This record gives sequence, C-alpha cells and structure tokens, in this order.
Amino acid sequence: MATDTTGTARITAAAVRATERAVPRVPQDTAELPRMPLAVRDVLGPELLATARRALAAAGIGADDARTLGCVTAAHRATAATAAYIAEVLDGPGPRWLAPECFLHYSPHSLTGLLCIELGLDGTAVTLTGPSGGVDALGYAAAMVSSGRLRRALVATAHWAPPACPGATGPLPLRTAAVVLDGAGGWGSVTGWHPGGSHPAVREAGAASGRKGADTSEVFAALAEWHALRPADPLELRGGGSRLVLRPGGAA
Repeated sequence: MATDTTGTARITAAAVRATERAVPRVPQDTAELPRMPLAVRDVLGPELLATARRALAAAGIGADDARTLGCVTAAHRATAATAAYIAEVLDGPGPRWLAPECFLHYSPHSLTGLLCIELGLDGTAVTLTGPSGGVDALGYAAAMVSSGRLRRALVATAHWAPPACPGATGPLPLRTAAVVLDGAGGWGSVTGWHPGGSHPAVREAGAASGRKGADTSEVFAALAEWHALRPADPLELRGGGSRLVLRPGGAA
C-alpha cells in the first residue's frame, strides 16, 4: 500500500563516499586482543560519520541546527563484521577474551546511535534492515518529513561487501552514503513509497535483491547522481520488493 503524505520531502544534500578497507582480523597472540581495532567502531563507524557530516555541511546545517533532525539508517549486514569477530573469539581464544564493548557495535542500530550521539541529533531515530532497507529508509524518512512529524531528516546507510571466501584478509569495498531531506526547501522530492516487506505479492520482485550481499547504498548513489544532474524526468528506485519515486522540481 502506498504511503499517504500531505506535504513534500525535498532533497537538500546527498553525499556518497567509497573506499576499500580491510576488516580487522583476530590476532593469534591473545595479548593483542584488548588493543585490536573493532570493525564497526573503528572502521565503518568513522567512515559513515564522515559522510553524514559532509551531507550536513552541504545542506548548510550546523551543529546547533542539527539538534532538531531525525535520523533514519539502513543496514543490511553492514555490522556483520562484528558478529564474525565475536564468533571467532568465542571459537578460538574463548569468552574471557571477548570485551563486553563488542556487543555495543553488534546491532545495526549502533550505526544510528553513533550518528545521533556524535552529531547531536535529538529527533526520531530509526533503523531499517534487510535488502529493502535502502529504499525503505528513504521512504520512511520522506513520510515523516512530508507528514510534518519531522522538519528535516538525515538518512544514511553503509555497505561493506562480504569477502569472496571465508578467511580472506584483503581490503573490501566499503561505501557510505547520506541524504538530507527537508520539508521546506531543496530540489527534487522523494515520493510514492511502496514498502515491500514479506508480502507474497512482492517476494518474487525482491528475490533478486534479497541476496546475502544486497547493497543498501545503491539507491543512495543513484539518488545522489540524479540530484546532481537535475534531470527533467523522475526516477524510480527499487530494492528488496520496495520502491519509491524521485520527482524533479523545487528551489534550485
């Protein structure tokens, strides 16, 4: 069912950053465990935070203004590196070497918490998971803005590609993205959100994007390119059975 909105959620800024980063491996010497970096805390988190700050700066939003923003984050196994680390320590050195702090970075919502804490965001904080998470995060945030429940929202995601084979140690593609939506200004609007979920009618459509490595950042990258080009035609974005439409127009 389409989401009913009464206003417009316009795009004021979009930022996408791509790099390659290696997932920290569990050292053989247990004495090094307390000092080793954690994938989500020390690698993925800072990358996502830097991208969010870039988007806020492009939207002209300073620290004081950011307090009123809501935050919606999409995650599809982006924090799986922490789960793999926990399992590896439990199967190897043992639970006495597993720092309780690891579990603070285990849930996908830890990414949302990081953004809210570091950026001082006091609005609604939501995390959407699964292969449709990218489309659903943009659609949900747009619904909150267009309904008037939020004036502005930061929407963010991260995708860290899984290794091609177990035990691989090389760098892996990491893409982070952030979009700022505003109910008052901006160019281009996010509309027509149709969440897919698990309804039988959309299972077939979502099968292709429901693969283990589904990239929630793809739709953010497409939105950023569309927003930068200022085309005259709308663009439909799909993912995991969900879809939405980007419509041109608004303040330049």
